[in-house]
Amino acid sequence: MYDFSRCKLCATNGARPKYTLKKATVYACPACGFHYIDHLDDMPSGPQGSSAQALDQKARSYIESRLPGNEKQLRKNLQLVKRHLSLAGASCLDIGAGAGMFPHLLAEEGASVHGIEPQGVFREFTQQKFGIELQGETIDAVHWQEGFKGFFDLVTLWDVLEHVNFPAETLRDAYSVIKPGGWLVLDTPRRDALFYRISELSYRLSGGRNSLFLESLYSPMPFRHKQIFTLRQLVQLVESIGFSVIQLHNKPLQPQNKMVLVCQKQPGNGA
Repeated sequence: MYDFSRCKLCATNGARPKYTLKKATVYACPACGFHYIDHLDDMPSGPQGSSAQALDQKARSYIESRLPGNEKQLRKNLQLVKRHLSLAGASCLDIGAGAGMFPHLLAEEGASVHGIEPQGVFREFTQQKFGIELQGETIDAVHWQEGFKGFFDLVTLWDVLEHVNFPAETLRDAYSVIKPGGWLVLDTPRRDALFYRISELSYRLSGGRNSLFLESLYSPMPFRHKQIFTLRQLVQLVESIGFSVIQLHNKPLQPQNKMVLVCQKQPGNGA
């Protein structure tokens, strides 16, 4: 049982409940200001990951209905990656690959593609739709940490970091499988965006009765949002691990409220 008074980002003891929501409590660290909820997913173990949901016709139709919107955004993400790396022949790992659209786009560019997706329903869909086999083992598994140490030219995490149990550990594990000079590209919601600040103000002014977007931003349901970073926290984290931030896209007033980081593992740094 994890002690949520211990900050999931800086490991300082003394984090306290800040916002009491209907289904979760948001903790805040007094040392680094990190916000996270009092919930961890029971992560699947082994190569099969989680297979609780079957890929029946209902699930397949739902995933298919979401693909066009996802593809539109992921093609933009692909163009961002291509500004920094030639993908032909590159070894790429997409963490949290979902229904496999980004690995599919990478493969179309001639990349050697690997993907991680703990939910079996998405792995099965990806195999049937794109002919790509995703792995259920998460990035901390021996399969990756020993079998692919210093291997990848590119690791991507699209809308993933807010979902994992321990984001700092996830990024450290990603660092270890990237070769010197390789790239990490990720996006994640920004906590110091306007919509979040307004929600915090509404919570305080209403005495917790009206939290606006906070209820939808955090959820204890499996694979939902467990934490949200500020820009400063995320940049400090990736730099502390050993990455250099090469490019930063930050548009907090736009609907996505996303920040996108393009990071590089410095040449000469061991895995």
